[in-house]
Amino acid sequence: MRKSNIGMIISAIIPTFTLIYQPVWILGLMTTSISSTKAFDPTFKDSIYSPNFRKDTSIILLVLSILEGISGFGAGPQTSNIISTLTFNLLNRGNSLELHLVLIIPLALFFILHTVSGFGSLLLSRGIKNPILFKYIIPITWIVLYRFYRSLNSFL
Repeated sequence: MRKSNIGMIISAIIPTFTLIYQPVWILGLMTTSISSTKAFDPTFKDSIYSPNFRKDTSIILLVLSILEGISGFGAGPQTSNIISTLTFNLLNRGNSLELHLVLIIPLALFFILHTVSGFGSLLLSRGIKNPILFKYIIPITWIVLYRFYRSLNSFL
C-alpha cells in the first residue's frame, strides 16, 4: 500500500474496530492526511487523483457494499434466518445489525473520498491544474461533506 493512501485508509478502518466510535479520531486522521504534501498533489503519481487510487477505493467500496447488504438482510425480521443459516449462525440477527451499523461510517467515508477523487481527476482531464484548488479546496470540501454526513446521522 502506498504511503499517501495509508492515512485515508486508516481513517475508515479505525471506527470499524472500535467499540465506541469517536468521530474526533477520524477528523484528526483526515487532517493529518491533508497535511501530507503528496497525497493531494496532482503531479505526484500516487496522489488521490490517480486512476490506481480510484480503483483501490472502488474495490473497497464494492466489498463494503456487499457486506452492508448481507448484514442488512441478516438484520431484517424475515430474512435473518436465511443469512444466519448461510453463515453457520455467525451472523445472527444481533450480530448482523451491529455489523450493519458499524459499516455505515467507512462506507460513507470511502464513497465521499472516491467521489472527490473522481472530481479532481475530471478537473485534471479538463486541463485545470491550479495547485490551491487541488491541495486545499478539494480536501476541505472532503471534510465538509463528511461532517455534513455525520451531522445528518445525529438526527437518526
